[in-house]
Amino acid sequence: MAMIKLYVVDETEEIQSFDFRKDTIHIGRSSDNDIKMKDEYVSRRHLKVFKRGGKYFLQDLSSSNGTFVNGLQVAPGEEVEVKEGAPITVGMSLICLGKTCLEQIIPFVDSILDSEELTELGAISVQDRALTHKNNMELIYNVSNVLKSSMTLKEIMESILDYIFGLLRRIDRGVIILIDKNSGQITETFSRQNPNTEPAFSSYSKTIVDRVVREAKGLMMLDTYNEESSNLSESIKLMKIRSALCVPLISRGDIRGVIYLDSIGQPYGFRSEDLSLLTALSSSAAMVIENALLCSAKEMASAKP
Repeated sequence: MAMIKLYVVDETEEIQSFDFRKDTIHIGRSSDNDIKMKDEYVSRRHLKVFKRGGKYFLQDLSSSNGTFVNGLQVAPGEEVEVKEGAPITVGMSLICLGKTCLEQIIPFVDSILDSEELTELGAISVQDRALTHKNNMELIYNVSNVLKSSMTLKEIMESILDYIFGLLRRIDRGVIILIDKNSGQITETFSRQNPNTEPAFSSYSKTIVDRVVREAKGLMMLDTYNEESSNLSESIKLMKIRSALCVPLISRGDIRGVIYLDSIGQPYGFRSEDLSLLTALSSSAAMVIENALLCSAKEMASAKP
């Protein structure tokens, strides 16, 4: 059986590969890790990946910004099995166990890998790779790069919505809702609507948003006509929402808001993989928002006499 590799894509879009030669590999920013990360949002000792009984597992080592597998946060100290191809998000970087996940990233970073690496991965031709994978990675990187800019919170939210609407062209409305982590109250909303969509009395379904905040996990309805009536509110019917997608924005274990999208009149405004995409995006977006809020608070404090 061929030795499996760990692939690391950091915030500079550089791909590194590491042979899984040991039973346990530690990953983090400090030099005593087996894989040393450059990403400043990765903790000094962030996580470990290990083999046991022919399977692979990971454990978050109480990192500051958490570890996400398939967009879902791993509880600190919990051992979670990781299948080959599952994307692991740490800070602003992506870790792939085995080539399956990497094949989804290659269209975005084709020029980085040399021909020998491509041969090892099966010489997958550019035309055969799904364009959606390239678009997905570009969306995540675009949002990650917002962090490096000196934008206002409003500009950041507008940029994120621009990127989402540029990729998911079948949606009619998008809203980013920010929530105070202490009171749970909505502090700000930023919305975007397809100009061809008729205005509604509300820009989002409160029922869906409340459920995502309460359960702290993403929700997708591909066709509300096929949903059980208990999952639908009267407002969903009145707003003629046929499909909806909503994911929480979680930073340092706290829900800071949600990203809400819907499609009016027509079902299947999303693909089934869009929930995974938006969930993966949300971890980067939450850190961007957290950073902007901290900067805003510091500016307000320094402006006081």
